[in-house]
Amino acid sequence: MKWVNVNNNASTENFELWEDEKMLADISFSNQTRFARIVSKLGKRIFSFEKKGFLTQRKFIRNEYGIKLGMLEEFKPGSGKGIVELDGKRYNYVFDENNSGELKLYDESMQQNLLTCSFNAINNGINKTKSLLDTRFGSLLLVLCWYTFQPHHTSQVSGIFKDADLLLS
Repeated sequence: MKWVNVNNNASTENFELWEDEKMLADISFSNQTRFARIVSKLGKRIFSFEKKGFLTQRKFIRNEYGIKLGMLEEFKPGSGKGIVELDGKRYNYVFDENNSGELKLYDESMQQNLLTCSFNAINNGINKTKSLLDTRFGSLLLVLCWYTFQPHHTSQVSGIFKDADLLLS
């Protein structure tokens, strides 16, 4: 997968998530607010992002109802390493190892690579000497994780409802 910067103007920044030759999602950030709109085959959603903390800064993602979905923490500003927490599960990430421009997401014990995504197309706007939480990187990473860990097939969703119907019977 890879993020591509599509359009930047004074009011919005637009990015697209691609896998091979297929666009998976489109996200637009409003520069006047902390909200982002994502359009994908999962539907249309709005997320808000908030950075909190003094000594340990974290970036939080909330859905359109204000419910916290997860957070992102960088171990040390400029290190490119940190933790993503989403839906109560923790993951470790490593960004731009060996100047590759890629993000790798691992399980909590760093045993299994769950996801690799290229940030090369937007890497020039990411300065590793300061915190990644000060750039769009944090928001894009949180949206990427949210998107990746959602059920993507309607057959999976309908199967969940069928199992729930059995429990209610």
